Amino acid sequence: MPRNIAKRIWAGLSRPSGIRVRKGPGGRDRFADYAEALALAEAGEQALAGGVIRRGGSGRKRILVVGHGHSFSPRLAEYALGLAQRLEYGLVFLSVGDPGVAASTPQMSSYLRDGFARRSGEEVRPWLLLATGRGLEAGHVVRFGDTAREVEGLCRDLHRVELILSDPGEGAKLEGRAPSALFTVD
Repeated sequence: MPRNIAKRIWAGLSRPSGIRVRKGPGGRDRFADYAEALALAEAGEQALAGGVIRRGGSGRKRILVVGHGHSFSPRLAEYALGLAQRLEYGLVFLSVGDPGVAASTPQMSSYLRDGFARRSGEEVRPWLLLATGRGLEAGHVVRFGDTAREVEGLCRDLHRVELILSDPGEGAKLEGRAPSALFTVD
């Protein structure tokens, strides 16, 4: 499909309010492919959208959903589920904990990390169940450190992270450092 047609489709769509797209360092052509695929998916053309994304390679493609601490806003999670379903992608929910949990003793540090991981698991569980109910592959990862560094590392580990979704606060931490196209959901 020529890019000018996709641009016209994209321009004619009423994007959900609060969705912003930011370009990562992946290159203009890849970003244009994502814009084209999203426009087609929003227009109900899932087969064409999948074809546009498949031009980029093979394997299971994923959407990385970056939570705010241990939680995920309902708007962000619902948008991620809907997008993953339309594009037939897997989902990876990421909770990034404060790197400063290294308290005065190793036992306290371990206790704080375990507590964060447990709260994160409880927060993401309903979204994982919804994903499973919709036939989506979904998982949850907990990491501790700088958000941008942890996102970069996870994308490298998983290989096929095509899109990153986040809340505006987390998106600001990733701006200019995201290894894939970054979308913030207000």
